[in-house]
Amino acid sequence: MTERFNVAILGTGLFGAALAYHLARDRSQRVVALDAPPNPDRPNATATSAGILSVQGWDPWDLAIVRESAREYRDLVESEGAALLRRDGGLRVARTEEGARWLERVRRVLARAGSEARWVGPGEVRELLPFADLGDAISALFTPDDATISPPETQAAYLRAAARSGAVVSPLPGPARILPSNEGGWSIETPRSVTARTLVIASGAWSKAVLGSLGHALPLAPFRAQALQLRPRPLLAPFPTLHDLDLSLYVRSGPFGRLVAGDGNSTREQDPFDWNPSADPVFVDATVDALSGVFRELGSIRVESARAGLCVASPDRFPLVGRVPGTADLVIACGFNGLGTMRAAGLARRLADALRTGDWAPLGPADPARFSLPAPPFDPRPEFPLEATGSETEAIDEPRPGQDRPASSFERSWDDLGLRVLSGPDDVDRLRWTSLSDWFDPFLPLFARDALRTGGSVEVAEEEGAVRGLRLFGSSEGVGSGFTRERRIAERFLERMDEVGLYLEEPWRPGGQPIEVFAADLRDWAARERLRNPVRLGQREDLGGIRLLMRAELGPGVDPWLATLPRPEETAFLCEIDGRIVGVSWLSRVGPFARGHSFVVHPRFRGLGIGTDLLTARMLWLERTGARWVVSEIYDGNAASRKAAERAGMARVGEMFHFRPPSGGRGAATSGPPRTAGTSSGSSR
Repeated sequence: MTERFNVAILGTGLFGAALAYHLARDRSQRVVALDAPPNPDRPNATATSAGILSVQGWDPWDLAIVRESAREYRDLVESEGAALLRRDGGLRVARTEEGARWLERVRRVLARAGSEARWVGPGEVRELLPFADLGDAISALFTPDDATISPPETQAAYLRAAARSGAVVSPLPGPARILPSNEGGWSIETPRSVTARTLVIASGAWSKAVLGSLGHALPLAPFRAQALQLRPRPLLAPFPTLHDLDLSLYVRSGPFGRLVAGDGNSTREQDPFDWNPSADPVFVDATVDALSGVFRELGSIRVESARAGLCVASPDRFPLVGRVPGTADLVIACGFNGLGTMRAAGLARRLADALRTGDWAPLGPADPARFSLPAPPFDPRPEFPLEATGSETEAIDEPRPGQDRPASSFERSWDDLGLRVLSGPDDVDRLRWTSLSDWFDPFLPLFARDALRTGGSVEVAEEEGAVRGLRLFGSSEGVGSGFTRERRIAERFLERMDEVGLYLEEPWRPGGQPIEVFAADLRDWAARERLRNPVRLGQREDLGGIRLLMRAELGPGVDPWLATLPRPEETAFLCEIDGRIVGVSWLSRVGPFARGHSFVVHPRFRGLGIGTDLLTARMLWLERTGARWVVSEIYDGNAASRKAAERAGMARVGEMFHFRPPSGGRGAATSGPPRTAGTSSGSSR
């Protein structure tokens, strides 16, 4: 049986996924998106993208595309629950007069387009990148709108939204044969037969070969781009993406305190059926050497992955998005020159509009017909950076700051969700979890069980049987906790919070009080100080003394949680002087992941280094028992806890937020193992 569609998209990378979504929103259009199953040995460009969204000073038209993409990604990930867009800014630095002149040209283009770009001096450079040595830079340009995303998660979010709007998203079950259809349009023959009035080729590095098989040639050249993921010591909090002109290098924040760095763009065309997906050893060594020279204050930089992906170049470095010359029903979307993530969303939206309306003008500079055919061969020119080479005339066709913007097409109703209150710990085991948190995903089932064990409650927001939001209430602490990646859920949690407020991991609205998150990777950790006080592991018979200390400092709210102990996932580290427990630090362990909490030192024994010793001892224990990383939260700007964590080898890696309503609410909301925010105990969670 032949399935008939209006549009068939060959390729479901980030661009193809975005196009499928925008076309499927028009319910009169039947859309199918087809792709080969993922091949881990030959990952596509989406899987290997660095995910940088850098406002471009290359050309006003291209800058508008990038800004459209960034705005759309933000709305998409907040609606679909993908890893959120991080707007940490970007820093371009130059050490030569030529580089400084180039940066001034970029600044002028961005200023004329209404994008903020400002010079920063050595002091502010140091504040933006405190771990970097950029003292020899003579010029530095900061662009606060630069951001980062996770391209694979964003692609998956687009595909979910496309399928919900009616698109058919399907892997190709085998080699596909593409032929002109006798009825007009195109026929795609696999074990299933598909016909479509319009065929869009968005197959990345394979697009040139697919076009060639259909008798069409366009000037496209696949090339390799290389990148590293590195684990620094200490782990790093999010920082502005660094573009170093002289080193021809970019460095951005990676997941879990990592770095992502690259430049390795080859200038030779690659065969997409025979290429090396591993980074070249020369590139790896050169990049690590360069980073070690710039990031002198880091203890170490270890390579965790070294990969290559295929991008596609065009002769003029503008993409090719539009009708293939000489055809009315064959469309190409390719040639992003390594900037596919920056351009995909904006160009996909414009292409969808063109396919619906026949107005191709907004894609003008990307028109494939701009080339005379047959085009001569060319070498890729992925010079870094790709900017400031075009016209400086103002031609931005998107809303300026302060103008009204169209409502997001990704807004979703709370009514699509089911809110369920769990009846007991056994319910937690039956949940189908999705990722709800950057740092605390491994602990969420444990948090839920703790809340239920201590007489509290757990609410889950579910969609199609999967958990999209978690809200915890327990009797051990004075504030509730919420975990979600979706704005609609976070807003509902905030609407229903108590007068004492709610902890959330993202700044979903203004006014949240920051809470520092500290972490360390145990594979790189080394003790900085010798223990000055005796520390040992707690035993069952110590619970009475622990209760006396914690109750005196934190109040009787700790009793319900302590009553659930001992349990194998909870370990106490104790300092005992003259037979009396004067310090305790707790550790929750889930496989290789650990979370420190409930750190208390008796007031009479502070200033003796007991806090640092407790935290150092638990790090030693974790290292020797094969843990991978440990995370802790420090509340209310607690200087003593912060200092102890840093001395024990942990580093600030991010923030959470405590939200309070403007006026009262209903009863106390609480959750999880005891927190110590607001006490005078010098403690952290």
